[in-house]
Amino acid sequence: MPLKETHAVSERHHLVDLVVHNGIAISQAARSLGISRKTAHKWLARYDKRGRDALTDQSRARHTQSHSTPIEIRNLLVELRKKTGVGPRQLLWKVHRLMPLAQLPAVSTVSSILMKAGLIESKSRKRRDPDLRGPDGSYRAGTRPTEQWTVDFKGQFRLGDRSLCYPLTIQDDATRFVLCVDGYGSTGTSGVMTSFQKIFQERGLPERIHSDNGSPFASSGIGRLSRVSVQWMRQGIEVCRSRVGHPQDNPRHERMHRTLKAQTARPPGATALAQQRRFSKFVRWMNEERGHEGIGMRAPCEIYTPSAREWRHRPDAVEYPGHWEVRRIRQCGEMKFQGASLFLSTALAGEAVGLAEIDEGIWRVCYRNSALCFVNTRLDTPTIIAESPDEEIPECDE
Repeated sequence: MPLKETHAVSERHHLVDLVVHNGIAISQAARSLGISRKTAHKWLARYDKRGRDALTDQSRARHTQSHSTPIEIRNLLVELRKKTGVGPRQLLWKVHRLMPLAQLPAVSTVSSILMKAGLIESKSRKRRDPDLRGPDGSYRAGTRPTEQWTVDFKGQFRLGDRSLCYPLTIQDDATRFVLCVDGYGSTGTSGVMTSFQKIFQERGLPERIHSDNGSPFASSGIGRLSRVSVQWMRQGIEVCRSRVGHPQDNPRHERMHRTLKAQTARPPGATALAQQRRFSKFVRWMNEERGHEGIGMRAPCEIYTPSAREWRHRPDAVEYPGHWEVRRIRQCGEMKFQGASLFLSTALAGEAVGLAEIDEGIWRVCYRNSALCFVNTRLDTPTIIAESPDEEIPECDE
């Protein structure tokens, strides 16, 4: 004869039927079901309070959790999320500044709190590449304040009055300190040079500036020079550029742009003046009120320091080695060399370039410490050639 299977819940219902409906003594009913009298009394007491619903299996979870996040911190996290829209790490940083003595939860706990509040959605994380250099080593990350600045134009967008806004953004690479966000009506050279001159006067000069290959930071001419990049080089600043079509060569700046768009352009301001007020508020928030994971959850203003190199209205003239030929570039961008007029770039108008003979009839043309091109004088007429031999550039004294 097969064994009869029973379930704990059905046994409890049987206990209630025996005692309540059939009038069997509790001790006798408990003995027949193979349970203790204490257990029988417990389930009968639950039945008296809540009826048969109390006979189902109950949760074994604790009614109180000594290590749970206090309700006031939970409410503060939710409130700050709704107000600022920042992620769990930023929220913890903000709560720590407001409540420095409070015991805060882990980042994963904050994420769970926000998910339960319907403020974030779970999504898979992309693999992060720890190497900040491109395959050709084009990107060198800044490691200390004012070592490298990065610059770019955030993509244009229309304001409420239907005019276009082109935000010029400049950032200190190592500290994430936003030096400026200036809205212009175009990507013209004059506005960029005005912004840089103001920042140079206020913050000093960096060692190098990293940009993309777009106008007005670069051109399609020799050495990809532009009036803006020549202005930097005149101050003794090294010019670095991303690879063409590779915005990932400027990762920290691009990440800042994503935050800039979310904070200031959705929706855009009604006028250029209103939008600029948003940009100014964003700069203060990024520099003083936002902790950055890449710098140990500190605010950029805590570690940024201005440069000791001062901007010079009239930089010292460059001095090339004594055995070099020196030529002054005309306003039309040409120079005279061995009876020929050679066009270099109008961006170098008024500047002096140096020519060093590296082989018989082959001259290398340099502006300060940057090689621009080569001149072949073996032909009937001197001609500019672009091929660059793998040789080191002799440094010149500035």
